[in-house]
Amino acid sequence: MTNNELLPTLAFTGGTKAITMTPVVGTPQRQYAEMFVPGEEPLEDGELRVTVLGSGNPWPTRAQASASILVEVGNPERDILVFDLGTGSLANYASLKLPVNQLNKVFISHLHADHMGDVLTLSGSLSKVGRADGPVYVWGPSGTEPRLGTEHFCKAIEDVLAWDTAAGNGAINPESMKIVGSEFDFSKTQVVYEKNSVKVTSFPVVHCISGAVGYRLDFAGLSLGFSGDTRPCWPLVRACEGVDLLIHECFPPAKALAAASGLSIERATIALNAAHTSPKAAGKVFNLVKPRLAGLWHTLLSPEVVSMLFAELGEVYTGPVVQTQDLTVINITKYAVICRQAKVVDQLPPIAGQQRIAFKPVAVSPPEWWAEALIPIDYPSCR
Repeated sequence: MTNNELLPTLAFTGGTKAITMTPVVGTPQRQYAEMFVPGEEPLEDGELRVTVLGSGNPWPTRAQASASILVEVGNPERDILVFDLGTGSLANYASLKLPVNQLNKVFISHLHADHMGDVLTLSGSLSKVGRADGPVYVWGPSGTEPRLGTEHFCKAIEDVLAWDTAAGNGAINPESMKIVGSEFDFSKTQVVYEKNSVKVTSFPVVHCISGAVGYRLDFAGLSLGFSGDTRPCWPLVRACEGVDLLIHECFPPAKALAAASGLSIERATIALNAAHTSPKAAGKVFNLVKPRLAGLWHTLLSPEVVSMLFAELGEVYTGPVVQTQDLTVINITKYAVICRQAKVVDQLPPIAGQQRIAFKPVAVSPPEWWAEALIPIDYPSCR
């Protein structure tokens, strides 16, 4: 942890390994490939596989999509849950060779755009390529007034997609264009989802204004904690104590954030102190929670920033830690926690998956004015 020169190279600069000095915690009961190759490694029964779809910031880049964490569950149903769905994260989902019709359970930590921007794409666009079995289900916190809550957000997205929905009439299952919101009280630590041996608990966190939460997922004696965006806070520590993996946001020190983002030092200082967590503060949270593996997330990545993060974190925390980047894959079993990077193909066709609801597309009569506007296919060419 102290010799940052030994840290692996970032993926977007050519690296192939997860950014950690401890890629394996514990003793795996089987061999894991050095890189995770989608489609070549079935999820085992009783295992969790966590993939970072978006490790980045409010501004998505080719290297970092905005905030999103995917969880594949080793239950008989092979459930897929996603925590936050920021802009660009669905492009990374597409590279994992996972069926789009199984991606219908979204847990939103808060309603900043970089944590929910791809909900519109999931509902409107993926329904055209196989996500045809029914609605997108969204769980999320209330606000201090109705317009700041998850139910209002879901209804508003449906309204925004009105033209898209109408345009799919006949060809697309209208049920797949619906968004069903389940809003819960942000201020309470409570179970918000329990099905197929998977339990998800929400807890309040401190970020910008009231109405932000984090989550804990429990399955078969395994557990994941996810901070969303937050300052260091006790509700998270109490809810996540002893989890196998805690993915906690971590912003660079203000000087590094200002230099890397173009923000003024004053603005960067406010952003860090008023709404986010520094490396040293993250280390103090990890010391309290004591996860088997700690994960830094929501970080503006560069070789200089990563080195600085590990140096500051190492002043207070010496446990196993990974700096997550897009497509960092973490397998969790009762024997071990294994960190790798995924080896993906950038251009893959969507995989619909096995449909569970039958829907027969039908042709719809076009508007009358098209008859005069369209150029016939057999229209003679001008020479």
